[in-house]
Amino acid sequence: MRSSRFWRLSAVVLGGVMVALALTASVPLGQEKQEKVPRVRGRCQVCHRDEALEWSKSAHAKAWTSETFAQTTNNRQQKECLHCHAPDRILETGFGKEPTLRAEMVELGVDCVACHQDANEAQHGRLGTKTDAHAVVKNDKFGSVEMCGTCHAKFGTVEELKQTKWASDPDACVTCHMPKVTRKIAVTSEKELPAHVHTFLGADPEMFKKGVKVETSVSGDNLVVKLTSVEVGHNFPTGIDHVVAVVDVRVVSGGQEVLTHQTLLADDRARGGSDTRLKPSETRKITVPLQGKKGEAVVRILHKYTREVPDEKAKVLFETKVPIP
Repeated sequence: MRSSRFWRLSAVVLGGVMVALALTASVPLGQEKQEKVPRVRGRCQVCHRDEALEWSKSAHAKAWTSETFAQTTNNRQQKECLHCHAPDRILETGFGKEPTLRAEMVELGVDCVACHQDANEAQHGRLGTKTDAHAVVKNDKFGSVEMCGTCHAKFGTVEELKQTKWASDPDACVTCHMPKVTRKIAVTSEKELPAHVHTFLGADPEMFKKGVKVETSVSGDNLVVKLTSVEVGHNFPTGIDHVVAVVDVRVVSGGQEVLTHQTLLADDRARGGSDTRLKPSETRKITVPLQGKKGEAVVRILHKYTREVPDEKAKVLFETKVPIP
């Protein structure tokens, strides 16, 4: 009896193993741990996998759901803010005009349909590559400053750009925030074509390193932090005035913090102050009195989407250590 039960149990186990092996074999080699493709309106992710994955990690994807957006709009009650965080098709209202707030799937923020699809459900882009999947319109204004300014002009970013050497470049926004890449446009494409990365990096250490040069030196009893905006086409930081940056300096000696100094880069004009943001091509020297302190200075550039964010939760865009002899 025990022998019979043993063999029956063994057969069940072996059968389970065979099924598992068969299922594993059905997954192409190297694809076992592929990222889950997000669902988007229009099912764009079915063919445009790379773009969908990149978008899902971007601020555009979180434009509606982010905690910051909820906090700064009284839990999404400020109506003047909503339409750019979950816009309907901007091709319907026109580039440069305020879009309308869509009625469905607002949690997807600024998605594929919002930017690419027109009222006839044709997809717009620079290439105009034809496909049987949907109608395509070659649109030379797609990805232009005018297009991005539909939402990003509201708090002065486009006007700031117009004062720089990039003012006459209609592609200035995507040049920095959507770097070029060569790849298959869709999973069914036969050849690779020029495209753009869809992560829309903004306040990011990689972007900051390219855009702002930070130099430090010790002069007498002072630490000097020199910031030079070399490749930023707008103020740093840019956008609505609750976005700020902080030049944070802390001197440590014997394991103890012996001095702290912070310089705020912010637009305080609405608060009766001044605009201390770093302007395009500007060089700014910040002098930190050391007061005779010795040790090591830790210099950081912090970015905060709201002024109330504590330093420990701010995004660190840059950090370096400077010996203080």
